[in-house]
Amino acid sequence: AVVSTQSTGRIIAAGSPFHHRYWYPVHTKITQRPIEPLLKIVGCAAGILIEMGHSAKFSIHSKEGDFINMNDFQHSTMYMSFLLTSVVDILISKNGKLAGLDGFCYFISFAGEAYLFFFHLGGRPMVDAQIHLCLVTACVMCAITAVLARWKSSNPIISAVYAISVMVHGTWFIHAGFLLYPIGRATPEIDMMDMEAMMYVTDLFVLHILFSLTLILVLYFVVQVLTPPAKVPKTYVKHPRSDPGSPMYKTVPTHNISAHFYVDSD
Repeated sequence: AVVSTQSTGRIIAAGSPFHHRYWYPVHTKITQRPIEPLLKIVGCAAGILIEMGHSAKFSIHSKEGDFINMNDFQHSTMYMSFLLTSVVDILISKNGKLAGLDGFCYFISFAGEAYLFFFHLGGRPMVDAQIHLCLVTACVMCAITAVLARWKSSNPIISAVYAISVMVHGTWFIHAGFLLYPIGRATPEIDMMDMEAMMYVTDLFVLHILFSLTLILVLYFVVQVLTPPAKVPKTYVKHPRSDPGSPMYKTVPTHNISAHFYVDSD
């Protein structure tokens, strides 16, 4: 999300046409490396192996025939959807004819995660369910903005909202882990049936949104300041005769020629 905002700011500041991307390559002297999709593949594969390795040899049934380890299997399904999305990112970087498929894949991944976690709430304590519900909200935000960003790919505002949504999704996903599984004194254990704790969790989620929004705005304006302004080429066009007090020729930006160009019948 941060790299996306930084690249978007540079494109706008340089006066270049904007086109939304879900990830940005690392530029080298040889080629453009899809580092981000590769990192996501490694991370998702590691997550699947850890979850499934914890699930008693990939078993979903006990000897009595009851379902077991479904919590781990749901997590693994989530990781798998983003792993496939990363594979699509790499394929698109190699074959431009597949462009547009990435938006659909990102929508499926985020919508699928929201669906999984929404039905992940059964039987959980009140605060635990609230933590997961906040994550579902972030997933829905990402799914909607992922589609809008592809539909209106030339709109930098929608792209920025998508970046904010992805950042909220990521930061809350990490923070939720510490809330559910506290480590030492740094993350004290929360009473999962306390109404005050529920309000605390809701406030934390809103603060994540405000933090992401502030960071994106600060980064955007920093890039705007540091990036040299675009040099707009100028040309000379004939000034209309309807304004006799003005010079015959004036200099206007090239992109405004259509608004100021008049043909002299003489």
